[in-house]
Amino acid sequence: MIIYDEHRQPRRLSEKIGGGGQGDIYPLAENPSIVVKIFNQEKLQERGRELREKVFVQIRVLEDLISSPYVTWPQIEVFDSNDQWMGYAMKKAKGIPLSKLAHPMLYLKYFPNIDRKGIVQILLHLLDTIDILHKKGIYVGDINLGNFLADPSTFKVYLIDTDSYQVKNARTSQIYPCPVGRPEMTPVEHHGQPFDKIIRTLESDLFSLAILMFQCLMLGQHPYSQVGGGNPVENLRKGNFPYGKGGARPGEVEAVPPGPWFIIWSHLSFKVKNLFIRTLKEGVRDPSSRASIAEWRDVLQQYYFAIQRGHMTSEIRPTERKPSRDCEDRIA
Repeated sequence: MIIYDEHRQPRRLSEKIGGGGQGDIYPLAENPSIVVKIFNQEKLQERGRELREKVFVQIRVLEDLISSPYVTWPQIEVFDSNDQWMGYAMKKAKGIPLSKLAHPMLYLKYFPNIDRKGIVQILLHLLDTIDILHKKGIYVGDINLGNFLADPSTFKVYLIDTDSYQVKNARTSQIYPCPVGRPEMTPVEHHGQPFDKIIRTLESDLFSLAILMFQCLMLGQHPYSQVGGGNPVENLRKGNFPYGKGGARPGEVEAVPPGPWFIIWSHLSFKVKNLFIRTLKEGVRDPSSRASIAEWRDVLQQYYFAIQRGHMTSEIRPTERKPSRDCEDRIA
């Protein structure tokens, strides 16, 4: 396939390497480290003008992000032979989706050398990159395990599908929303609205990010899964977070589900557990209670060093509960 860049120079594409509901991804034949996203014709007919306006704003908004290898940000527009807009070029991401890391079995296959320190390193790097976006007034919106890739050798995280992020045109103040999302990852204040009408905030990203980090640390378990309490979306809307002090006893309705989840939770540091409780229990109805990226970074760094020094387990799936004599277990 031949496409044309913004200078109307022809560029040959290699075979497709990925795709989804929005479009397909092709590497440049001359430089496979650059890939091109070509939107599906259906999407172009439905909302091509809006898509192009948003990509145009993104290209001109973040020079520092474009230079980052960890954000697959739109760099240049691409066209067909009739000068019709088709999509954009970006740097190629590499790594494994976090959905493979946050899985009771697949993490062993795709991240064979990882321990709990490695998971924390991945989360710290993800926080650093998202913090850059937030400081520019850009919100991810559709935060889920499939939209981030982690390199198993470096534990660095690549952000993909960035054309869905919520951005603002600084000149006109027009906001281009994130048109996609998942109810089980979305804070309650945005439920009941079409995703393309939601205006994301810092607090809504922080809520979704806490769910994702919980899943990464807890082998994919959703924080609002519980015994006999409906599905995670229903529990999220009610604020039924079953972990922490005062929760239902094992086996009872609204308790932590059967399996290794309580054992894993017991081995998290008190401060990590406290931020989850603040954000996912208290923060359901009070967005101001949600932990900031700076707080998460500080607490996860402390957790990392505690594991490194042997004060906490490095096992991803410990088999026994943390000894109850530890005051942290009694509190959280």
